[in-house]
Amino acid sequence: MELPDEDTLRFIVTSYARVREGFADLLPGAVLLQPTAEHFPDEVEASPEGVRRVLDRVRSYSPLSADLPLELGFVEDEGASKGGGCGTGACGTGAKAGGDAARGGVVETADGYGVLVHVADASDPTLLVASLCRGVGAVVLAEGEVDVSPKVAGPLSEIACVAMGMGVLLASAACLYKKGCGGMRMHQGTFLGVEELSTLLALYTRVHGVKPSLARAHLETTQREAFDEALRWVDSNDALVEALRDAPHTLSDGVFAIEPTKGLLGRWFKRKAPPVATTPAATPRRKRSPEEERRLAEARALVDEALGE
Repeated sequence: MELPDEDTLRFIVTSYARVREGFADLLPGAVLLQPTAEHFPDEVEASPEGVRRVLDRVRSYSPLSADLPLELGFVEDEGASKGGGCGTGACGTGAKAGGDAARGGVVETADGYGVLVHVADASDPTLLVASLCRGVGAVVLAEGEVDVSPKVAGPLSEIACVAMGMGVLLASAACLYKKGCGGMRMHQGTFLGVEELSTLLALYTRVHGVKPSLARAHLETTQREAFDEALRWVDSNDALVEALRDAPHTLSDGVFAIEPTKGLLGRWFKRKAPPVATTPAATPRRKRSPEEERRLAEARALVDEALGE
């Protein structure tokens, strides 16, 4: 597995920093959720009642108020029954063939929000949980009055989910092999790819002091390989981890150095990371020089280009 390119890494770090900056008082207590009975004790049923129970469970792990109305709705592709296919989802628009494959969404209602689930995802626990997580993440951003461009609403809602401890659940849905009419096909049920989500998950483990083995425990082979490669990069970028943990506002403008992945000896002799902080410190900004302002403009252009893709 390969790391995302530098522009994508900058977009990931900058977006994660903005989420931590905006929700700093709500995220330090986040727990890394696992697809186990400990975190999801309810039986997953492909019925409105079963999906509702899972939505309520996902919502309970978010900072959303229990009083906020959150409805559930189901959507289906137009002409899904006319286009042929086996009905498994591996032959339709959800099968990975380039472009975004995530389905569902969020709509505003008169007094709250509606989380939409694609009917084909309701029968697959991995895709269902990822879709509901993404919906809850979108609502969290909306309630936090985060200005999100429609072009990147899906990716940013997934980044918010990772910041809330849902990284394993999303990474699991980023690469699924499903049997369709032509045999096994890779299915991506997320906006971000497995490499991007694995990088976010690796950042999360270091920011929150979570053992990497806990993140690996329920990842499939492809996801584990991507996570291990991302963790080597994260461990080569201590300064980014420190800033994400303690001063995310210093990264939110996109101006920071990205170090390449160091070898094993280089990571062994790195300086010791500071203890996990409970609340990001309010480090004051210093006045930038003209040269720094020029580099800032270039970095912002890179991030804007990534956001617009």
